[in-house]
Amino acid sequence: MIDLLHNQLIGGGLVLMLTGAVMALLRKAPLTLFDWIQDRLTVSVLISDRDPLFEWTKLWLDSIPYSQKARRLMCSLLREEDEEFSAQSRMIFAPSYGRHFFRYRRRWLWMDYVKPDKPDVTIIGGRGNRGSETIKLTILGFGQGIVRSIVKEIADFAAEDAKRQVRGFISSYGWWRRMPQFKARELSTVDLPAADEQRVVAAIKEFLGARKIYAERGIPYHLNLLFAGLPGTGKTSIASALCGYFGLNLYLLNIAGPGMNDERLVDLVLSLPRRSMLLMEDVDAVVPDRTKKPKTKDGDSDSPKSESEGVTLSGLLNCMDGITAPDGAIIVMTTNHPEFLDPALLRPGRVDIRVDFGAATREQIERMYYRLRPNTKLNGEVDVMLTQRYTTAQVQAEILTRISGAN
Repeated sequence: MIDLLHNQLIGGGLVLMLTGAVMALLRKAPLTLFDWIQDRLTVSVLISDRDPLFEWTKLWLDSIPYSQKARRLMCSLLREEDEEFSAQSRMIFAPSYGRHFFRYRRRWLWMDYVKPDKPDVTIIGGRGNRGSETIKLTILGFGQGIVRSIVKEIADFAAEDAKRQVRGFISSYGWWRRMPQFKARELSTVDLPAADEQRVVAAIKEFLGARKIYAERGIPYHLNLLFAGLPGTGKTSIASALCGYFGLNLYLLNIAGPGMNDERLVDLVLSLPRRSMLLMEDVDAVVPDRTKKPKTKDGDSDSPKSESEGVTLSGLLNCMDGITAPDGAIIVMTTNHPEFLDPALLRPGRVDIRVDFGAATREQIERMYYRLRPNTKLNGEVDVMLTQRYTTAQVQAEILTRISGAN
């Protein structure tokens, strides 16, 4: 071994190898030192575009002062699901790909927005999956507190942004389908008697701000309302208007809809988010018995393979104030036939507020006239409609007919 080291060729090769290794280490030393310092003096969080938080972060970035100063921006149009792009679509400006360094909330923040150059390794059908875009936020500090607070701020900002756009959903075989054409009514366009409107608005306002009180007293946190009365009296319209007034998403559920049963009702109710309104129409259509089994071809209704059909009374009651009742949601039930409702559904605790909708009152008719036909003098029209017991839908149709005739 010593003889080999004395060999000039081998000895020279070893010296070159050692020199190269030292030079390589010296070249990497600044980067290694920087990584070492960064690992110990900063906290970072990585957000992938496969998580909803990624789009929320872009919305948040659009709102902070740095987006007004950044030299490299990415612009994109924001639209709701199933909606078409248009010139009125909202534009989002966020820092583009690469590294950004800015000051936020009295702290320096690094942002690395990375677009992968290559697809993922996973092969499907001979081609790789699209790689994930990521946003990495790095904060100078030792604890996670500031990073967690920023992520929470991003989520809160997205929630506030969503409140500005009330959305509507409809039940469809056990899941909620978006209604892209839904637009909440303005409360001022729904002519409910003033006393009833004030009572309902006050109750919902008190409920939405009382979560802590409900929790302290061990009371399930939900509010149940019953709108009962004639067809065409505005029961569904007032529910839509209340959603717009309080910024609640509307979830429309038809108890008598195809394929609806107790199991699907539970699935739909448990998937409701907080601060939402569940509108259950035609609750008088519930099945009074526990199950309703369809007959087989042989006429045997006791086949073990038969599934329950329709929503039963017990299933509805469990979703109103039982173990499957939604937390933080408002349930509004409507019926055209309150006389068909089971007394168990109407007892205190299951129905917190009941509003009866009948023929239009003088107050309602006059408000509708002044709203739809301002500067119009009434010449006995109100008395005629009161005598004939018009509903608000009939009053509106009559007013619009007169507007068309006048034009």
